[in-house]
Amino acid sequence: MKKSIFNTLFFILILLGFHSNAMAQQRQSQYDPTKSLECMITTDFYIVHLTTYQQPKPDGKKRHTFKPFCKELPEHGPSHLALDFIDRDLRQMPIGMQVIELLENPEGEGMIDGKSIALIPPQTYKTGVAQIKADFPKPGHYALIATVGDDMFADKIRIPLRVGIGSAFSLAFLYPYLFFIFVATIAYGIYRFFVYRYNRSQLKKTIDNNEL
Repeated sequence: MKKSIFNTLFFILILLGFHSNAMAQQRQSQYDPTKSLECMITTDFYIVHLTTYQQPKPDGKKRHTFKPFCKELPEHGPSHLALDFIDRDLRQMPIGMQVIELLENPEGEGMIDGKSIALIPPQTYKTGVAQIKADFPKPGHYALIATVGDDMFADKIRIPLRVGIGSAFSLAFLYPYLFFIFVATIAYGIYRFFVYRYNRSQLKKTIDNNEL
């Protein structure tokens, strides 16, 4: 009975240790969402990095600074969107910025373009950073479109945005938990193996002593 309780406590301690480590890594990764690879947008010709900013709701205690996000914004309302041009060639080309609302397609799956909620005509950004301010009227799906060039052959960098509707489910969220469960199971198996060998050795010693 005592061994059974000890084994259970040992296994729980292992799980708690790996769970704490996984949660610490998750909190660290969430500290700056803009470090995520999801913020790096690539097309056939260009690479850009997206950073979106929103100011937290005031709680009356202290002044809050704007927090960085990526494609998923926690609240609707005024937001700042910035594109960093990884390709230096983009700094010499006219680029237009537009934020549009996405609507459910009444004729089938997918979404269709709705009205524009922010627009900046094509211009060059020699600093390599293009910014646009958008006031999202309600939670929903939106898109940031950067048009490279100002003619009929202009390329478009289209970035989907989720505003105020929570994060999309991803299996990547489960990876830390699956990992520590896997490692904890192996650790427990190794522990049980050595306990089994120890018990066998003690039993053998007892039998040998009885035979003597």
